[in-house]
Amino acid sequence: MPDIQMRFNKDMLVLSTPLDYQLASQGFSPSDREYVVLCEPELIEEAFKLEKSIDVPCFVTPTEGITEARLAHARFEGRSAEMARIAYESAAQFSPQHLIAAIGPTGLPLDPTSAVSLKQSKKQYHDAVLALAEYPFDALYFTGFKNLADAQCALMGARAVYDGPLFISLCPDVEGLFHDGRTLPEGVALCSEYGADVIGVVSDAPARVLVGFAKEMAAATEKPLLVDIAVRRKDKRQFEPTDENPYPTADTLVELALRLRAQGVEFLRASGAATPAYTGALLATVGGSDVVVPQQ
Repeated sequence: MPDIQMRFNKDMLVLSTPLDYQLASQGFSPSDREYVVLCEPELIEEAFKLEKSIDVPCFVTPTEGITEARLAHARFEGRSAEMARIAYESAAQFSPQHLIAAIGPTGLPLDPTSAVSLKQSKKQYHDAVLALAEYPFDALYFTGFKNLADAQCALMGARAVYDGPLFISLCPDVEGLFHDGRTLPEGVALCSEYGADVIGVVSDAPARVLVGFAKEMAAATEKPLLVDIAVRRKDKRQFEPTDENPYPTADTLVELALRLRAQGVEFLRASGAATPAYTGALLATVGGSDVVVPQQ
């Protein structure tokens, strides 16, 4: 059993900040992530070095684009094995408590009524998982899925070749709905059925919405929960959260982290425009704490 599974439903854990802030500081955009991983891995190492300095327990590799479809779009066809190796080596040298590999949606159109379309999607994730499974990651993390059929394909493709821990985060709209009309609890149930061990959401919605999402997920599953707080825009001149920009500074995550913990959330992450300062705020608030069993 990977060590991280021994901490499920016990320890509050914070995941590392995505590379977006580091890319922006060097003039890159998030769409350049595949190029940076494959061609300028020293930028990844710099980012992980900073995460290590604040003692983030869970490093997440910037491998969201490791499916062949995403690599082909970035003109790096056939380099998934190389991406997996570089990402693992760049992070493992810092000896984090846990090392998690991220996999994002393929970006391909998906027809849930077509067996051919579903098979092609599952193979994309199947092959990406095979590349990552060559290295001793503690878990794989399917992140940012807006389409539940795509999430199902990802989990099915993974479970065909991988029996380690699987995390997944879904992207419902602010009402907790997906494009096909299904609800967040239905999405949680689907992910649980198809083999996810940790289930969560990634959203830039205001705090009250994220807390509501956490309540819904806790009522739908006993599995560990994850909330990835997507920061829209960092703005030191904005002193109070607004619905248009709920998390302008790292301090705005402090109360939210406590409220999410109270709903039973175990894994927290700050993404989007977040910097390591946001991750540091999460760590200072819940790091070292036990997971709370919410009152039903």
